Amino acid sequence: MTGFVAAPPAAAAPVADAIAGDGWWPALSIAVFREATRLGTMVTDLRAREALLGAAITVGDALAAWRAGHEAAGVEELKDVPGRAIGGETRATVLWRRAVYATAAADLAETHNDISATDQGRKTSDARATSAADHRRNAIVAIRDLLGASRARVALL
Repeated sequence: MTGFVAAPPAAAAPVADAIAGDGWWPALSIAVFREATRLGTMVTDLRAREALLGAAITVGDALAAWRAGHEAAGVEELKDVPGRAIGGETRATVLWRRAVYATAAADLAETHNDISATDQGRKTSDARATSAADHRRNAIVAIRDLLGASRARVALL
């Protein structure tokens, strides 16, 4: 009787850590994103890169009019937006990166459920869904802070 022996999977092509910006928005780093969001090893670099690209597009779209206003005023890069410096970076850069990271983390939290039908697997999945909502909230807060918009909480009774 002969048995089937599967060949080991082919090694995935390495993914470059740096994701170039467009000249106005700064570059992103997958490694820094992983560290900042405590992203686990189950998410590949390629998946993290795709999440960051999607998040940069989403946040860029949300801030398109804001960016256009700054560009019309002669601001050539996000780091040149007037504002105080925090940790050696401008406030705008910190908030933009926070919005991008939170949006990417929400995407990953929503799309990487445990493959388990056990009660523990469901609890882990439920906790991840909650964290996705938390990440989305953090992204919205960062975007609103950049826009100078107020935050309001409304309770419907």
